[in-house]
Amino acid sequence: MGDLVPRKDLVKQGSKGIGGIVGGAVILAMNALNPVASLIIGGIIGVSGLVVSRKREDRATGYVLAGAGALTAITAIPAIGGVAAWLLGVAGVGLLLLGGWNLLKFIMGYRKRA
Repeated sequence: MGDLVPRKDLVKQGSKGIGGIVGGAVILAMNALNPVASLIIGGIIGVSGLVVSRKREDRATGYVLAGAGALTAITAIPAIGGVAAWLLGVAGVGLLLLGGWNLLKFIMGYRKRA
């Protein structure tokens, strides 16, 4: 039997797992929007990401939000929207997989503690 996983690590893995799954689902849903909605929602998400990035500790999160908003808005442009939509799909699936992996690690660590 392995060592117990520290509680702090368990909380971090569980949070990353849920966040990754929810984030991946949201990105895939944003990818399925019609052009007008993708411009509006992408703009809102992009601006909110720039607002979040003002704080030093939240800078990376803000930049990721701003990038996701920009990609969502770009999907409305016919010439390059296909590439942006493909990138959003890859990012969404990647987040789902990473979230699932972190959730699996959380469950395995939780079972060791029980």
